[in-house]
Amino acid sequence: MHVSIQGGVSTAITRGAALNCHAIQIFSHSSRTWAGPEIPDAEVVRFKTLHRTLGMGPILVHASYLINAATCDPDKRKKSRKALQEDWILSNRLGVSGLVLHPGSSAGQSVESAIARVGEMVREVLETPVAGRTRLLLENTAGGGKTLGRNPAELESLFKTIGHPSRTGLCLDSCHLYAAGFDISNETGYEKTLQDFCRVAPGGVSAWHLNDALFGLGSGRDRHTHLGIGYIGPWFFWKLLKDPRFRGCPMILETPKTDGEREDRLNLATLSILEQQPEFEGDSPSLRAGLSALASER
Repeated sequence: MHVSIQGGVSTAITRGAALNCHAIQIFSHSSRTWAGPEIPDAEVVRFKTLHRTLGMGPILVHASYLINAATCDPDKRKKSRKALQEDWILSNRLGVSGLVLHPGSSAGQSVESAIARVGEMVREVLETPVAGRTRLLLENTAGGGKTLGRNPAELESLFKTIGHPSRTGLCLDSCHLYAAGFDISNETGYEKTLQDFCRVAPGGVSAWHLNDALFGLGSGRDRHTHLGIGYIGPWFFWKLLKDPRFRGCPMILETPKTDGEREDRLNLATLSILEQQPEFEGDSPSLRAGLSALASER
């Protein structure tokens, strides 16, 4: 689950553990601001200690939404590079497994030029001297506007341009896949989509964002909703949980939050019900009850 860092980054681990999560994702600071407060060494030590003692699995940091590694605007480019570098250094200090980055937007330039600019910025950041083993994970996008990374071809070009295969990886978002026109809600579409995306990144898929889609196939709209009640539906999430290719892969929910932990617990319960089904049973009483509760939150 993506969890809050209110009160310090270390508090996210106790929040995740309280939800019985085995993997969590955080922002290093507000995702709508360029810079966050300096995190002291003592808080980093608390973070690492709780990570170890509470038995939490993989942790991801999501980079600020303001970062656009493709921009050709000098001021925005300077701010983006600084923000990304700060998140990269912090992620390695915390010892997390991945820093998730939206590749950016090609507005005002060709896709080829934008990819070259992403490669240049990300290479510079990855070559920052740091002690750590964090990987930078590019996230696929929903396809709206001029965003990069909406299809396997763009992502493959991005990875080739960036280089550094041992420090990079791919984070796939289910809502973004569906919004970009990849129908993962059925067996044929699921297999074709996953084969095409798995081959583009070093080591295949390193992480998942699990979100249902509020709008239809190919909408281009990055609008998440609760698991099983959107256009993707529950079958996909059941299938993904059973897919041996992703065993051990961190899967993070970024579903809507309007009333504290209630929705988080309902979405996690839906995954638990699906995971326990040897075969997909969309009409099982427990799943129907869970989806009905989620639908009431929509």
